[in-house]
Amino acid sequence: MGFEIKFNWALQIGLTKDLMEGEIYDFVKGGNRVFPIKTPIDLISSEREAIAKIKIIEFTNTKEATRGKYRVIKIYKGEEKELLTKYWIENE
Repeated sequence: MGFEIKFNWALQIGLTKDLMEGEIYDFVKGGNRVFPIKTPIDLISSEREAIAKIKIIEFTNTKEATRGKYRVIKIYKGEEKELLTKYWIENE
């Protein structure tokens, strides 16, 4: 017996609003996942576009989903955004 857990080193979500550095946002992902806490990871869109460097503040696994909060550390722009997006697309 047991259940599946995915270990994630990036948070991939569909974004519906503009993000601001320093702000805290909620997220929900289907399934059970584990994220590093208070360690910088990338936030990427559903299309694997690099959006920002974030830190997961907290997360909780339920039967159906993982819910949590993250803080935006840095929003990616320009060449950095292009390079990281290329990396995430190539390493799908």
